[in-house]
Amino acid sequence: MKGWVGSIPTRFRQKLKILLKISKLKKILFKIFFYFFIFSFLTQQIGYALISLSEEEEIGKQILQELSSKVEFIQDIELVAYINSIGKELTEKGLSFSPFNFKFYLIKDETFNAFSVPGGYIFINSGIFEDIDSEEELAGIMAHEMAHNLCRHIARRIESIKKMQVAITAATLAAILLGGGKAGETVGIASSAFAETKLLSYSRADEEEADRTGFEILIKAGYSPWGMVSVMEKLSRKSDFAIQLSYRYLLTHPLPQERVSYLINLASKYDPNKSSGSLISTDPYYFKRLTIKANIFSKNSADLILKYREELKTKEDPWIRYSLALSLAQQRFFKDAIIELEEALKELPPRPYFLLDLAEIYFNSGDYENALTILEKVDNYLELQKPFEEIVSLKLQYLKARILAETPKVLQAYEIFNKLKEKNILGNDPYFYFYFGKICSKINKDGEAHFYFGKYFELKGDYKTALFHYKKALSFFSEKDKMYNEIKKIIESLEKRK
Repeated sequence: MKGWVGSIPTRFRQKLKILLKISKLKKILFKIFFYFFIFSFLTQQIGYALISLSEEEEIGKQILQELSSKVEFIQDIELVAYINSIGKELTEKGLSFSPFNFKFYLIKDETFNAFSVPGGYIFINSGIFEDIDSEEELAGIMAHEMAHNLCRHIARRIESIKKMQVAITAATLAAILLGGGKAGETVGIASSAFAETKLLSYSRADEEEADRTGFEILIKAGYSPWGMVSVMEKLSRKSDFAIQLSYRYLLTHPLPQERVSYLINLASKYDPNKSSGSLISTDPYYFKRLTIKANIFSKNSADLILKYREELKTKEDPWIRYSLALSLAQQRFFKDAIIELEEALKELPPRPYFLLDLAEIYFNSGDYENALTILEKVDNYLELQKPFEEIVSLKLQYLKARILAETPKVLQAYEIFNKLKEKNILGNDPYFYFYFGKICSKINKDGEAHFYFGKYFELKGDYKTALFHYKKALSFFSEKDKMYNEIKKIIESLEKRK
């Protein structure tokens, strides 16, 4: 242990020393209670008839449908790809087997919240980015939610509620899990839903099991578990008022001080020399940029414009000016946004991804020529040697295709979207399919257009409209076509949910 203790963050070392003094006592107590625990656990499980995996998947889809019709998901392709890339690392490297095909969604909401629902659905509020300082902290939250799913904690809670003969709908579940932020208010949390919040809260045993499983996922995926410790320690210092206002995550994820100590104890056993350092955002400026973008998408951009302008009166900071530019673009003040961003770029680190933001503003303003010229510069800078550069390249190609779709070069846009589809990073993003459908309709590929519009509405949870488009798509293909059988299977699946 002496060989690597120096790598532990300084603020955790004193707590670790105290924990080490009682570790021998813990080992003795562990041996005493071990067999009792195993006996209790097994007898409890024998009498515990969990809902089936297929039922979990159905519940997950129902909650997704409820959320999709009521809350707004972040549309920024880069943030979506970033979340999914971390999820892919955790799933492919951190798990040897999973009964779930994990799917990750980013909800537009400024409160701190993340939750999983049965079937492998993981939802993250964009407001989380305001409280995290590294990708390892974000990965820690995501791994913890994956662990709750793998340990089937929510499934057990739902089963318990069923046994109590309490009626609970997908809408109620969605409301409770959203936790009362703006998104929760949109769904409409009734007092009865709040009464059931405690029924869905994880127990201390649940949290410790999710901590252990989450740590294992993180370490296998190449992430340091100290990121998870760090973010949980920050949350543990939040006041009761702050929890009620913005951190309702802690109402379903209890975080007593004992659990923070437990997390530190778990992390202290981690050997950093065995880590593969599996960070997507190896560039700290890239992570900071994504954090700013998420923050701007989460909040009222009109208020942010006033805030950033006041801050710039007292100090010149290119990051504040960059934030102001993006906020102006959100309010569609494109000319002012371009001026502010070009000024910020003079002082910001010379990174090609900042040019993507400039190109996007030009695109949204209708200046396709300047947007394409800037994208060509970005393409020349990218070396694709680092993980995050793949995401930057993805955003570049996506934006380029969106621009080309507004010009006579629509066929090129179609070809780019086909290549992006094959990468399967954006498979859960409904807006990718929406724009793909629009591109197909412009080149008279009506069957494919209806198919992708069907995918869009299916992912948004509007199965009735999705079925309409899938059935229309089917009429454009013969039974010999590959897409015919794919569409037919989707229709059969959706028909069962009507």
